[in-house]
Amino acid sequence: MKYIEKKVWVVLLNWRNAPDTVECLESIVAAKDSAVAGVVVCDNASGDGSEVRIRSWLENNASSFSEVKWSDGAFSSLRTAGCEASGGAIQFALVHTGANLGFAGGNNVGIRYVQQSGGFDYLLLLNNDALLTPGAVSRMVGRFDEGGQVGMCGCTVVYHHTPSQVQAYGGASYSPWVGRAAHIGAHFPVEEPRDAASVEARLDYILGAALMISRPCLERTGLMEESYFLYFEEIDWAIRAAREGFSLGYVPDAVVYHKEGGTIGSSSRKGARSHLSEYYLILNRLRFTLKFYPWFLPSVFAFTVLQCARAVVSGDFPRLVVRLRAMFGLPLKT
Repeated sequence: MKYIEKKVWVVLLNWRNAPDTVECLESIVAAKDSAVAGVVVCDNASGDGSEVRIRSWLENNASSFSEVKWSDGAFSSLRTAGCEASGGAIQFALVHTGANLGFAGGNNVGIRYVQQSGGFDYLLLLNNDALLTPGAVSRMVGRFDEGGQVGMCGCTVVYHHTPSQVQAYGGASYSPWVGRAAHIGAHFPVEEPRDAASVEARLDYILGAALMISRPCLERTGLMEESYFLYFEEIDWAIRAAREGFSLGYVPDAVVYHKEGGTIGSSSRKGARSHLSEYYLILNRLRFTLKFYPWFLPSVFAFTVLQCARAVVSGDFPRLVVRLRAMFGLPLKT
C-alpha cells in the first residue's frame, strides 16, 4: 500500500512576545520535519510592534507567506510574499485577529484559517514560548496511526530554563474535588524511562504548550471554548472529545522545550504567577466545575477559600483581592 504523508499545520499565538515567537519559528524551520506543511501565526492585537518583527522574519525566511486580517467572522487578504530562504516548502501565514481574544479565541482564529485552506490532517497548537525539536511532529503523527481512536496527542514537555527537568509527560491528571491539575512526570529527570501506556491511562487532558489534534476529532468536537479567555480550555476540549469517542495519546520521544508563562506570567515557580494568571485560574476553575462537575462545587469553593486564607497569613493582600474578585466573578482591576 502506498504511504501518504500526513500534513500538519502548526498554530502559534502571539501577544506582546515577538522575540519568543521568532525563536519558536526558527526552531520549526530548523527541525526540518517533512510532516509540517504550514505555520500560521496569530497576533492578538499586541500593539507593541510585534507584527512588524514577525513580518520581518517572514520576509527574510519564508519562501511563501500570506498576511491576512480576521474581522467580522471572515478573513481578508492583506498581501502575499516570499523569498528564497530557509523556510523551504513550509507555507506561512500571519493573521491579525483584531483584538486580544485570549488563548482559545486567538488559536481558534488560526484553526479557522487552516480549515478554510482545507489541506491538513492534523493541527499542532504550539505555545510561542516553546521550541520544537527535530522529529517531534512526525513522531506525534505516528501515534495517531497506531490506532485506539486517539484524537489528541501530547509529547514530552521539558523546562527550557532547566533542561534536565520534565514539565509534563504530555499533559495532566485532574482532581475535580479541588479543581486542580497535576502535570504527569513534573520535575522528573529527562533521562527517567517513560512508559507511554501508563501515562495515557492517567491523562485527563493534553498540555496546551504542544497539543496535536486530528482532523476527525476537530470536526466532531468543534473549536475550543472561548469564554474562558485563559485556562481550562484544554480540559474542556478533552472532555468534549472523549464524549465523541476519542482518547488521548502520548509520545515519549517527541520533545518540546517550554519557557513556561513567557507571555502572561503563568510560571508555576514560587512567586512567579502574575495577578492576571491567578485571576483567570480561579475564575475558570469555578466556571469549569459548574459546567462539568457541579456536584464538586462545594469542595472546590472551600479549597479556593483556603487559598484566600493563605494569602492573608502571608500578608499578600493584593493577591487576596485578586482571588476574592475571581471567586465572586468580579472584573479584575488593572
